[in-house]
Amino acid sequence: MFRVRYPRFGILLTLSLLLPAVLLLRAANATELRGVMDGRYLNLSWEAPDGKLQEGATPNGPWQTVTTVARSNRTATTSAQKFYRLILPAPGKKWLTVAAVTMTSQTNTAANLQTFYSYMERAASNRVDLIVFPEVALQGCPGWREDSSNPSAQEMAYTRQTAEMIPGLSTSNVVAKAKELNLFVVFGMTEKDREGLLYNANVFLGPDGVIGKHRKTYFIGNDSQIWRLGSGYAVLDSQIGKIGLIICIELYSGGNYPGPLLASQGADLLVTCSAWWSSGASSWAEATVLNAVQADRWHVASQQVGTVGHVQVYGHSQIVDPKGKIVRDTGATEGLVMWATDILIDTRIP
Repeated sequence: MFRVRYPRFGILLTLSLLLPAVLLLRAANATELRGVMDGRYLNLSWEAPDGKLQEGATPNGPWQTVTTVARSNRTATTSAQKFYRLILPAPGKKWLTVAAVTMTSQTNTAANLQTFYSYMERAASNRVDLIVFPEVALQGCPGWREDSSNPSAQEMAYTRQTAEMIPGLSTSNVVAKAKELNLFVVFGMTEKDREGLLYNANVFLGPDGVIGKHRKTYFIGNDSQIWRLGSGYAVLDSQIGKIGLIICIELYSGGNYPGPLLASQGADLLVTCSAWWSSGASSWAEATVLNAVQADRWHVASQQVGTVGHVQVYGHSQIVDPKGKIVRDTGATEGLVMWATDILIDTRIP
């Protein structure tokens, strides 16, 4: 099992009676959590790259994660006393760190791959284990519409010409980059099978190759004029846990949330590739959060932003915790968000 509810922690340490905080350290590693007052702010810092800072109302909790990934935190003090602790994974373990990308894909596969590589390098430099890119991020989709209109002949020609098999040329190129960076990747693309039929798919791969894929099972707009319908949901096992894959409107397919189904099939983490329309912006956070809550799983949802084909898409890639808290959101701009979850995985040596 990769899910951890009560990580091990060490002894209590009071830095100063003047600080509105009680700090914890793990003595075995001599990992120090330091606090310095600056006016009404408390600056906390630590050296352990895998340390997770948590805050509670009493020394016994309940605890709430206030920041991860970064090795410092600045918080305003109040009249209420606060308590902090630094928790570390057991030897040989680490917190699964995830990243979600918001991007505007181009009708140019080579350009989109360069965008992938740039974000992958940035994520790897921050010790990320899994990075997620949006729906059809590899090739874009010039014929996409919110109504059921057919794409033009030119738009469909581009979609057919750039569609690739899985595994294929682009997945092999991303695998090579993933191997270089010791990284796992999920991204959306137009897939073609051996008969030349097209599917809206997301693919999960890592340093050792393609792990698996999922084809979109629920259509909206003119999806059915472009792709064939897939069937079923995929839970894919890997070195970083079991991943349940979702594509866009599947988050709310006919009022049914796939998160609980994927969790019942063993998923440790939900991953969504999406190009959610701006016209449906009000339901985006509801869909991402309810899937996380009903599944009791972390949820990483990556989004397109700007224009895809003839559609305006919303952005706001998110990382949502199992209780439904959106811990990171890119907003309506291209960018990357990262977070260290409370899922423990084995330390991977490149």
